[in-house]
Amino acid sequence: MSSMQSAFAIGQNGSDGPRDRPVRWFFGVPFRLQTYSNLLYLAVAFPLGLLYFVTVVTGVSLGVGLSVTLVGIPILAFLVGFVMVLAALEAVLTTHLVGVDTPLPAALRKENPRSLLRAEDGYDDALVALVTAPTTWTSFVVVLAKFVYGTVAFTLLVTAVAVVTAMLAAPLVYGDPTVTYMIGQYQVETLPVALLVAGFGVVLGFLSVHVLNAVAVVGGVLNAILLGAFDDRSPDGDPE
Repeated sequence: MSSMQSAFAIGQNGSDGPRDRPVRWFFGVPFRLQTYSNLLYLAVAFPLGLLYFVTVVTGVSLGVGLSVTLVGIPILAFLVGFVMVLAALEAVLTTHLVGVDTPLPAALRKENPRSLLRAEDGYDDALVALVTAPTTWTSFVVVLAKFVYGTVAFTLLVTAVAVVTAMLAAPLVYGDPTVTYMIGQYQVETLPVALLVAGFGVVLGFLSVHVLNAVAVVGGVLNAILLGAFDDRSPDGDPE
């Protein structure tokens, strides 16, 4: 199996696919472990993205600002290495939570003879490989894009939970004199209507989980692309 194919090898935990048994696939989503793994991936995306963004912006600002005194050069060098560590963390999360096989940045791969972890030809050669490896610089894209992705994921997750919970609660609160339960411009005042709203809430809940699963997979695949999962070449960058 090529690296491109393996990147899309998303674990289904033995569940039926949408083409095999679509009804079972659709309504079985809350009973699959992968669903909760994906939701965890989305839940941590925003705090991680914020941390990554602050780290990179601060590091670049300090490094560039102090570069005239030469103090900024080691700061920028350290930042490059630290960003690759963050990208490696993203690769691990993508692989183990989303199930999309994502490699580490090339300079951190143990199987790469020019990796900083091995440096078989010396660290001078490894540093050259570090600077010239595309995944060194796409790691910055992975880390910075995490902030945007995390913001979107957090918004979708919170909105879905809030709307679905409010709809499911309709039969419990519609008759409360202290609560005015509105759907758009319409006030829910009877039990049949409240049950109908809750029914739509159930369907929306299933739809929301599928959408959130898709968002997690898209994020995982993008990480895999940026970190070289689709590059069918040997670890040291030479064609196989």
